[in-house]
Amino acid sequence: MLQDSKKAIFFDFGDTLAATTPYYLIRIAMALRAAGYQVSDREFELAYIKTDYEIYTRYKAQEEITPDEYREWFFPILCKYLCLDGDPYEIRSRMRVELKGIKFSRARLPGANELLDFLKGKGYILVVISNNDGKTEEKCEEVGIREYFDIIIDSTNIGLVKPDARIFQFVLEKLKLSNGQAIHIGDLYGSDVMGGLNAGIDVIWLNNRDIQKLDGSQVIEYENLSEIKELFE
Repeated sequence: MLQDSKKAIFFDFGDTLAATTPYYLIRIAMALRAAGYQVSDREFELAYIKTDYEIYTRYKAQEEITPDEYREWFFPILCKYLCLDGDPYEIRSRMRVELKGIKFSRARLPGANELLDFLKGKGYILVVISNNDGKTEEKCEEVGIREYFDIIIDSTNIGLVKPDARIFQFVLEKLKLSNGQAIHIGDLYGSDVMGGLNAGIDVIWLNNRDIQKLDGSQVIEYENLSEIKELFE
């Protein structure tokens, strides 16, 4: 049984436990349109997921990736999938100007508290591993879930980034656990699913965007957080 072999459950943060309104990806799509690039919300979501997965394949070719490399690679690949002509860095600069003007709020995703309450009650060690801006802990406080987590890891603060196996290994070593004793839950197929699998960790893909798998990997897949509870009952 799954619950018999696991001691720790790792979570991504953005679009897994909490999200902004409008969603982060939708805000970027809105900003691109405001900057003059005709990109639909769905086109952007699909391109973003494909970009994240391609970064995983690049990472696999060299076996390490830094946060700076992740940022450097991301937008040019994204522009390729969106078929946007021009200098990707100029496009990104124009997008960022427009993004600053889009107001948003942040809240837990439906089912987050219910799942975290349940897992904490079962005695699991709960961890956040987020590719973020150094403020993941504050964001957890903002949406009212900080109390659930034993450790919160932010890529900016430790200089490691998903999908690099080293970020998962960093947490396992802190907890003195083997990779078989943890499971990772996240929404991005490259960073979360392939990153976790590559680190030897079982994964749950929170496929809340209804995206088709990008390879033949066998993964547990759910559409929303409330469904995940059944795995641990």
